[in-house]
Amino acid sequence: MKAMLKSALLTFALVGFTGLSAPGYAAENPALWKYQVKGDFDTVLASLKTGLEVRQFQITGEENMSKGLENNKKVFGEDKWNTIGFQNVTVVHFCSTVFNQEVYNLSMDLAILCPFKAVVYNMKAKPDQITIMTTRPTYLVAKGDRKAREAGKKIENRIVTAIKESVQP
Repeated sequence: MKAMLKSALLTFALVGFTGLSAPGYAAENPALWKYQVKGDFDTVLASLKTGLEVRQFQITGEENMSKGLENNKKVFGEDKWNTIGFQNVTVVHFCSTVFNQEVYNLSMDLAILCPFKAVVYNMKAKPDQITIMTTRPTYLVAKGDRKAREAGKKIENRIVTAIKESVQP
């Protein structure tokens, strides 16, 4: 379980801090859940945050990763800081005290699930195509006991539902 968590955390860190992604979770990376919508980046991001709060999640942090990387392009090089062509990448951290309490009472190893993170990004080539992705809790607890798997499924379903309902056109 520890090796699986380390691997998932590494993937999550790479995704969250670089904006890299796979085309979908099922075949390319089962640890990720992705959802795409058309719209304005700032509007989708605001809708996501409001929608998460309406659905009883608390926003615990937000990082504008694209701005941070752009501010450091002198470190990476003018032609190397954004070779993939992202336009905006923002990471939203969110939590649920109900889910925290539930997983903490199962095992402190499950504390790694909270807070949750959604990465919201678009690409310069398709600025109105906004992608939202998160690490799937069910993937992180797949090798756990029945109660951990049930908690992971409940958490994932609530996150996925909240995201989808939040950013509907």
